[in-house]
Amino acid sequence: MNEKSIEDTLILSVFPSVRGFGFSLFQGAWVPFDWGFRHVQGDKNKGSFEKVRKLIDEYAPDVLLLEDCAGAGSRRAARVERLIDDIAALANEHGIAVERYSRSQIQECFAEYDAVTKYEIATAISQSLPEFPPQLPPERKIWLPEDYRMSIFDAVSLIFTHFYFQAIKPNTAPLEDSGTPEEAGSDDQNPSDRQAS
Repeated sequence: MNEKSIEDTLILSVFPSVRGFGFSLFQGAWVPFDWGFRHVQGDKNKGSFEKVRKLIDEYAPDVLLLEDCAGAGSRRAARVERLIDDIAALANEHGIAVERYSRSQIQECFAEYDAVTKYEIATAISQSLPEFPPQLPPERKIWLPEDYRMSIFDAVSLIFTHFYFQAIKPNTAPLEDSGTPEEAGSDDQNPSDRQAS
């Protein structure tokens, strides 16, 4: 981070889901470079790991962003926690800085947009970045699985959160919430791009 300005830093964020993972690649805080969803068949962890490896090899990001599953507000399955740890280890092997942000930190960031739920956060992102409105799925009914595209917005929310803490509030400790409720069954219930593959 020290060798490049914020505007020149290439940042990859990855957000695993039941069907694969959403990702976003930004140059600096406000320039989306690529984004999408990678569908994975069979062994989800092995397949996701290999597809993340390809993204890292292709783009050589300076920073990799992941969810902090140990943080407040996380409801991740053990499988996803293992995958996130494996991806972090892969980035470290490539000399890529790794930052993790919890669900409570994401919510603190988006409180400035009056957004708390995943859908409200996705809406705030789509209103901030003109590239994203076509990707915004309809608001999920409680009895339906989460649209796979929501994982793309989850990945972008990590970008926003990263710059909120690193650039806007660099010396401010994130607030630990008491487990702000979100809509039922979010992260690992059944999420589903611009380029789904």
